[in-house]
Amino acid sequence: MASSSPSSPKRPRMAEAPQPAREDELMSLPPEILDIILARIPFEKLVRTCCLSRAWRRRWRSVPNADIRFDWSSPAVPPARALWRCAAPVRGFRACVRGHQFYRPARWLLALARRGVRELAFECESPHVHRPYCLLGPALFSCAALVGLHLQNCDMPPAPRGFVGFPSLVSLTLCHVALPFKRGGAQVERLIAAAPCLAELKLDEVDTQPFEWSIRAPSLRVLKIVMPKDNGCRIPEELRLLEEAYINIDCFITSTQDFLDTFRRIITVKKLSFDTHWFYTNPLEGIPWKYENLREAHLTINFGKHPSIMSLFSLLRCAPYIEDLSIEASQWSSIGEPDEIDEDFLNSEISDNLFSSLKYVSLSGIMLPLIVLVYFSIATAVTRLDASGRRATVVAQA
Repeated sequence: MASSSPSSPKRPRMAEAPQPAREDELMSLPPEILDIILARIPFEKLVRTCCLSRAWRRRWRSVPNADIRFDWSSPAVPPARALWRCAAPVRGFRACVRGHQFYRPARWLLALARRGVRELAFECESPHVHRPYCLLGPALFSCAALVGLHLQNCDMPPAPRGFVGFPSLVSLTLCHVALPFKRGGAQVERLIAAAPCLAELKLDEVDTQPFEWSIRAPSLRVLKIVMPKDNGCRIPEELRLLEEAYINIDCFITSTQDFLDTFRRIITVKKLSFDTHWFYTNPLEGIPWKYENLREAHLTINFGKHPSIMSLFSLLRCAPYIEDLSIEASQWSSIGEPDEIDEDFLNSEISDNLFSSLKYVSLSGIMLPLIVLVYFSIATAVTRLDASGRRATVVAQA
């Protein structure tokens, strides 16, 4: 029997050559270019870049000028420890705070103050009966680099002794903010006075004890005041650079002089929004000064009340160069027993040159009186009249 041939020796397998590591193209960019790119990524995604590789583990922490935003649709808000790891400065921090997160802003502020935050905005959920207002911690007053501050639906704590304000502040908005301590209004006054570059101020239902306090802001260009009850706010001096104002201060109805003083201080405005729907008297009647710069006005009027309509005519008499007039009928125009408004009443108020400067008139609202629309049509030499539903537009001939 023939012996079987010996099996040939097996060839050793060659080890596969390792794949060359792919170059991280982002990491190869100059650091300053990469910082600009990373600063545009939403903060919650920026933090997750730590999972990409060992090289990325801490890269997000060195990105300056981060603009951190969390709106109502954001799935989660950042823990304070993530903010402590951010590089300084933080350009902006804007957060919508739900009721069960009312304690978080105080913790965030501790980190943001150390990171030199420049723009800060907290929009807190409106409080319910069994849930406290969102209370900001005292670290707010350590954010010395602030340029913009927007607070909504929260309590502001008292400032510590020695607080010198926010000297770089350009924009301040307090909307439904309470200062539940003695002389809270004086604290707002100091915030405003300590910001020499403040250009935009919005005070919307600021809740303070009714001690008088003042707005002194020589650089102010935009002002909004909504004051359904007297919180003590006054304007003691003319705002010489003011260009735009929104005024809704129904509480001054019983104090016509305070109302007139407020309107005298904003005489330089180019654009004015004015709500008169609660008026039971006409506080603008017979004012002696003129709004020489006023070109655009938006008025909310109760067409069922004589005083509210009279305030429109009073404003037009003291604004000789107004060109753009927008009138909105208040929802209260159709509620209750209206005052009688007829052609004789309008004739007694309208003079030949009352509407001479108008180029554009917009009328809108509930049950807009046709007679008012007709008078504007005649007075402004209309070339086109569009009216449909609850809105009408009158365009004057150029």
